[in-house]
Amino acid sequence: MNKQQPQWQAINMLPVFSEVIAGMLESSLTQLNHMRRVLDKPHVLDDQTLNRMTKLVNEQLEDHWMFEAQFARWKQGPLSFAEERKIDRLIQLASKLKATNEAILKLIRCIEDKTMDKIKDMDDLELAQAMLAGELRLQ
Repeated sequence: MNKQQPQWQAINMLPVFSEVIAGMLESSLTQLNHMRRVLDKPHVLDDQTLNRMTKLVNEQLEDHWMFEAQFARWKQGPLSFAEERKIDRLIQLASKLKATNEAILKLIRCIEDKTMDKIKDMDDLELAQAMLAGELRLQ
């Protein structure tokens, strides 16, 4: 896959990056919390929703390198103490965003075979076996 060539930003864009990363992290943490709540009842999700989530999270993970590269470029330039601290904080937030998105994908992989669409596609015997084996709990 070809990586797109980003438009590198000047340090005056630091507040914009701070807002973007913070917003993305907040959304991802909310999504992670939702995913944890449906872990025991994946049948409430359909394949289309799970596929959209997977696509979005994968896109964020694929673009993570651009944040790292932008922050590394800023770190090379002359910076005030405040700017350096803000960049360090952004690096931490971006790292937390990446870890959160990886956790979301891990949860998606745990439940992707137990969505309402997968259950509807099971025949009666498969459904009974899954329920008796404790693989499915329909609440």
